[in-house]
Amino acid sequence: MTQVVVGQILNGIILGSLYGIIALGVTMTFGITGIVNFALGQFMMIGAYATWYFTDLAMLPFPVAVVFAVALAAVAGLVADQTMFRFTRNNLVNGLLVSIGLISVMESGALLLFTTTPKNMDVVIAGSLSLGSITLPRMKVVAFLLLVAVIGLTWLGLSRAWLGRATRAYAQNPEAAMLMGVPTKALQTAVVVYSCALAGFGGALYACLFSLEPSLGGLFILKGVEAAILAGVGNLLGALAGGVILGVTESVGSLYLPSAFRDAYGLVFLVAILLFRPAGLFGSQK
Repeated sequence: MTQVVVGQILNGIILGSLYGIIALGVTMTFGITGIVNFALGQFMMIGAYATWYFTDLAMLPFPVAVVFAVALAAVAGLVADQTMFRFTRNNLVNGLLVSIGLISVMESGALLLFTTTPKNMDVVIAGSLSLGSITLPRMKVVAFLLLVAVIGLTWLGLSRAWLGRATRAYAQNPEAAMLMGVPTKALQTAVVVYSCALAGFGGALYACLFSLEPSLGGLFILKGVEAAILAGVGNLLGALAGGVILGVTESVGSLYLPSAFRDAYGLVFLVAILLFRPAGLFGSQK
């Protein structure tokens, strides 16, 4: 039984890293634009289907397919920002309405293009790794390491680069940042596009691990928002930790309780945490 629990914990960590990259996009977008982009899950779906298409149908090498998929998600994010989201800056309700409407449009488009038949990619990295008596597919391990690396590099960029410092300055005090010459409109657009590219990258790795369905985005945005709230909205590295905690909670919980309700375990855990730490696990408590 111990081996099963450890295996579920490891699987939960890998799945949680996917939640974490969506949580990171949610945190960045909310901090700069004042909206929660619930359509980020659909940009993840774009990245997933694009990776499947470029790899299995267009026969491109997997790394090239990932680059194209991320670029496509980023371009889609730019189009959505310039045609819709830029009119909802710092308006939570309008931003929510626009993003929810975008979910329906994008999911309907995916149904039209790909139908409801699940799509499965060919194996990218074959084989497995053994940790004692625990066996994990190599692709899962590689996907986890790549997700952690991208989240870590994003944090470093926001900490060290000028654009990152400008982003943090704007999130803390928009008026002061504007007076210091920060190009706020371009910054907001850049954050939206980068968040969509992050979601597309998560989708590209998701495509290697699971079956693809047009509705996959809806599940992951809910998990991403839960992970961001659990960590404390605004904490970038905490987004990864929140996603991993959520993934492990669901995976281990499904061992002892009906697996059909696994999506509720993380939500119950989130509510329990917020009762004691309203600002999240890593947020500053007032």
